[in-house]
Amino acid sequence: MRLLSLLGILLLTAAAWATVPATMQPFNPTIQVNGDLKVDKMRMQNLNVVKKAVEGIRETLPQKVDAYTQMVGVDSNGTELIYTFEVDAGPKSDETLKKDGQTRMTPVIRKGICTDAKRFLQSDITITYRYLNKATRNEILKVTMDKKACDYNTMTQ
Repeated sequence: MRLLSLLGILLLTAAAWATVPATMQPFNPTIQVNGDLKVDKMRMQNLNVVKKAVEGIRETLPQKVDAYTQMVGVDSNGTELIYTFEVDAGPKSDETLKKDGQTRMTPVIRKGICTDAKRFLQSDITITYRYLNKATRNEILKVTMDKKACDYNTMTQ
């Protein structure tokens, strides 16, 4: 009797498995942002955000940042926002300004970008700050940051 019951259960299980389709649908990767959003669509959205940001910021230029610095330009390259600043450092040479920029300014700029541009960075938009010597028009510092460069899990705000 027990053997018949076991045999019946096995037959029912086999019949149930026979009704399961043999093929499975392939996985379609999407990013969840208020519903499904394909990666290409998100990139197009980011390109539009960058374009609109450039247009809006350009209307406000030049902008004084501090006693020595003013923002004089903004541009884009794909999903990269590129801000250009002029530094009025008087008689200091480009070499001196480059050294000061690397040692003293870069850490401050990096932290500022990670803090002030957090929403852009988290949306895979890259931020670049270019600094030019006002007297020579030569580039003295360039800092580029993306989401990976800002470790939001360990950064102190």
